[in-house]
This record gives sequence, structure tokens and C-alpha cells, in this order.
Amino acid sequence: MDYLIELSQNGRKRAFLDLCEINLKNIFTVAYRLSADYETAKKITLKIFFHGWDNIKDYGSNLPFSLWVKNLTIHYAVRELRTLTVPKAGLKKKENCASGVEYMESLIMSLPFEERIIFVLHDLEGYTYSEVHDFINDFSVDELKTKLINTREYLINEAGI
Repeated sequence: MDYLIELSQNGRKRAFLDLCEINLKNIFTVAYRLSADYETAKKITLKIFFHGWDNIKDYGSNLPFSLWVKNLTIHYAVRELRTLTVPKAGLKKKENCASGVEYMESLIMSLPFEERIIFVLHDLEGYTYSEVHDFINDFSVDELKTKLINTREYLINEAGI
């Protein structure tokens, strides 16, 4: 991957497209989890890769490329989603879901914006509380913890676990 990064930094678009292809699924998944809307996630993913191309020369090897572009995605998505009117994901009825996993995903996607962001970043993506705070600094770390505890309790109660 270092070779593709070096070629990209030297202006080779094909190398950057290869980097995009390698990271596409991960970036789209993060964008979808944060936005809870397929079309919005597609737009965010596309914009991130354009932004990545524009800023590839600023990439340093202090972070793996996949983490660098993922962090770009999170920062951009959180900022954009605060201003966009994204259709709220509807909660599927438990009996209409093929599995418990599908119902749990529906529950997560139907969470309010801030609770979903906190839950996705901490519990699904593995960011620490302080890293989550770096992305959404509207709350103190203690407030993030409280929101996450309440969100987990809600999900557990709704899922019937």
C-alpha cells in the first residue's frame, strides 16, 4: 500500500483509485452507520475520496492510510450531518426482520443523531471516549459515557436481550 500512496502523492490518479477501491467498503460502512441513509452515505463516500485526492500530499505515515481516510470520513460526516436534513431511518418491526441482527441494525439506525454517532464510533468502530470527543466535542467525556450507557440500555430493552 505504501507504493500506491507514494504514487498517489506524485499525482498518479490510477494509484489513488486503487487506494479508494481498497478502502471503499470500510469508508462506505462508516458513512452509512453515521448517516443511517444509503444515498447520503454514497455522497459522503464520494466526497471523502475527492477530498482525499486533494489532500493526499498532506498524508504522513504517522497513521495507516485506512485510518487516515476513515478519520477524514468521520470528521466530514459529523460536520455535514449536522447541517443536512437526512431522512430518519425507520425502525423495522421485530417480526418483519429476518434475524435478530437485522432488527438490532434497525434499532441502531433509528437512534437520534448524537446517540447513534457516539454508539457507532465507540462500540462499533472501537474509538476511545477521548477519540469520540475529538470528533464531537459538544459533550464532555463524562456526558459521552452517560449517553452511551443510556443508548446501550435502550438497545438492550428494545431488542429484548
